[in-house]
Amino acid sequence: MAEAITTLIPVQELVLGQLADIREAIIDAVVQKASSELTLPEEQLLVRDIRAYDDLKFGANTDYLATAQSTNVWGTFKHTDTYVAEAATAGAYVDAVPDSTTMADQRYIVLYGVRDMRESLATVIEQDISLIKFTIGTSDKVIWDLSKCEAYKDGIAGVTPSAVVIPPLAPYQIDPYLMDGGVVPYLQLMGFVVEPVGLLLVPDRKEEVL
Repeated sequence: MAEAITTLIPVQELVLGQLADIREAIIDAVVQKASSELTLPEEQLLVRDIRAYDDLKFGANTDYLATAQSTNVWGTFKHTDTYVAEAATAGAYVDAVPDSTTMADQRYIVLYGVRDMRESLATVIEQDISLIKFTIGTSDKVIWDLSKCEAYKDGIAGVTPSAVVIPPLAPYQIDPYLMDGGVVPYLQLMGFVVEPVGLLLVPDRKEEVL
């Protein structure tokens, strides 16, 4: 079965408040799903930001980066000389997550958009990612198309109300398509984690996703 194609909606094309509405609707749906599947009341679940490496292992594969990163930093920002910020292979889908990675028990990771961080660089670079493919389990696949977002050079970001949900213990892979001739991938995946209180954090109240 062919992968579904989802064209991300540029944030500039959303009306005021629509992005927050999309995010909140996704949060509500996944919290209900987690509550049912984990047989926990919703008040025993929390919503928090994703840790790029500790939660998702994003960027920890040399198929994606010349030197795999193991820090909770999105994209490939080179804060130190501990990893190389350059694409390893161009002109193909490449695995950004180590092979055979599975989601942690009782943890749901939810992805609903992308921020392209090239504009934050002192020298703007040519982004080399045009598509992102998600594989959940062995058959549930979707491809995000970033092409519409490219029309807005002052702030490249896009979202979808049809979020990608990685459930507990599921094998998964994230494959950006690295265009031949590109320079460096600088992307942040927009999303959140839903998990039981105490699995990682014990907040005073249910956290909100920033």
